[in-house]
Amino acid sequence: MSATPPKTIGKYLVDSVLGQGAMGVVYKGHDPDIDRVVAIKTLHTHLMDADERASWLERFAREAKAAGRVLHGNLVTVFDYLEQDNRPYLVMEYIESETVEDRIKRRPLPNLQEVGSIMTQMLAGLDAIHTAGIVHRDIKPANVLLLANGSVKLADFGVARVESLGATQGGMIGTPDYMSPEQFLGQQAGHRADIFSAGVIMFELLTARKPFESASLGELTQKVLSGQALDLRTLAPGLPEGLYRLSAQTLATDPAERTPDARTFANAIHEALRGVDRATLDDTERTVVMAPAAPAADLSQTMAAQLPKSALTRIEDLLTTQIGPIAKVLVKRVSASTTDTGQLINQLAAELGPEHREAFKAAVQAHLGQTGGNITGAGPMLTDELLEALTRELTPHIGPIARILIRKTAKTCRTRAELCAALSQHIDDATARAAFLQTMA
Repeated sequence: MSATPPKTIGKYLVDSVLGQGAMGVVYKGHDPDIDRVVAIKTLHTHLMDADERASWLERFAREAKAAGRVLHGNLVTVFDYLEQDNRPYLVMEYIESETVEDRIKRRPLPNLQEVGSIMTQMLAGLDAIHTAGIVHRDIKPANVLLLANGSVKLADFGVARVESLGATQGGMIGTPDYMSPEQFLGQQAGHRADIFSAGVIMFELLTARKPFESASLGELTQKVLSGQALDLRTLAPGLPEGLYRLSAQTLATDPAERTPDARTFANAIHEALRGVDRATLDDTERTVVMAPAAPAADLSQTMAAQLPKSALTRIEDLLTTQIGPIAKVLVKRVSASTTDTGQLINQLAAELGPEHREAFKAAVQAHLGQTGGNITGAGPMLTDELLEALTRELTPHIGPIARILIRKTAKTCRTRAELCAALSQHIDDATARAAFLQTMA
């Protein structure tokens, strides 16, 4: 999707590509004036039409100016902003480090002393950008860097919103496992959305599990919106009482009921750990209930195995118009437990009000009759139905640019599988990428 990297960007020499996603690309570069390695970030402006390009460039420039004014030891520093060949570039501090995502995967889990250090430093950085009027909107473990000297830096302003400067385009932006209820609803997200995301990270540092465990985006949405978090006290018994209260408050569904700001959050952590003895703080063997292994199941005779994925997706769409995103969860569950179309249709129809059941049954029967159980590769590769399905699944990962990216990518792909594979490369998280491919198979 990207051209050969430029040899120079302004005065900076470009060494290599560090990473690339839907929004842009990050290069490793070198500042020859002071002999310093830097990271240089730019946007994929070729994915946008003229109006969209102007809007994104304006927002990118505003973000750069606001971020460049915020100097804090717990933030990745922005050094410079420039434009070259009608493309914007943000020059930032280059850091080689472990991330909190890496640390959570590594055993033993962090002790309470380490959890407190990571969280309070991250929150100090978060407080600095909030004070400057910036809402990050993509706080997640992969964006929190752990340096060898024990310091923590908050990174990636790629989807940050400069609220005080008027960048207020709506849309769902962020990483689903760490998104607040208001982000799932596509509402304007203030600084308390970041507090929610930070609360998810604290929960995960304490348990190695996310508070809202789910098998699909639809199920995750319902759990987050209804506040169905796992019980921290059950998963990690013996923690200071203040951490249990704080976790519940940071994950409150209503932003008004959440911990009000990053500084208050950090102070609450200090207070919760203040009276804890050194042995408990340093304990690397604290009790944690790990996630159970998923049991293997033979689905060869179920409707989930018999029907093509495209048919199930259409059924999900029909049901969604009646009951919302939970439809995806229901279709997945019912198709995995039924062995003929009659059972499938009747069980799904039972979830609807009496006035809608017969129309739904007729619509599903008509669809299954048209597909004949096999509609792979029928019609144009990027149908309206496929475009909507891809947009629905990709938007939570990369934001409103998803629809543009899908249309652009489809022009270079010959098959649906090739298109999905290409789009999946814009999802950073490996688990989410695999789930996207499975859903769109």
